[in-house]
Amino acid sequence: MDNAPLSAAVRAELDKFGPLPDLHAKMADGIVTLSGTVPDEELRRRIEQQLLALPDVLDVHCYVDVTPPCDGLEDRFLAMLARDGISADDLRVTIEGGVVTLSGRAASWFDRDAMGRLAWTLPGVREVVSRVTLPPGAVEPGRDAGGDLIP
Repeated sequence: MDNAPLSAAVRAELDKFGPLPDLHAKMADGIVTLSGTVPDEELRRRIEQQLLALPDVLDVHCYVDVTPPCDGLEDRFLAMLARDGISADDLRVTIEGGVVTLSGRAASWFDRDAMGRLAWTLPGVREVVSRVTLPPGAVEPGRDAGGDLIP
């Protein structure tokens, strides 16, 4: 099978998604192999589906990693907390390589729990490390005010 027409069709289809300098495609016998990175999962799926719709494509092997840009994610996270009325005055947030690290102090157990849950909603998060502490005497679910487990 001549790969030149398939290569041209695949390149034309990929060009529709705009510049994706870290995405690479190889064609052989009707099979397209994708590798590299894209900024989000939705784009990865759309690319794969569009290529599968091409008449000469028999299959797509997708080895594409999703690595969203980290620029602005901290600000986005803090805005999410503010929107939900969660104080982040004593919170420090770092995001690197899909790992969100939260440290500092939360006003309540509810706020600490919400911080961790909201961090998971950010794009590309693979892990959330919470080093958030509670004020002295704060009550946690399953414990009484003295810190003892409730039977």
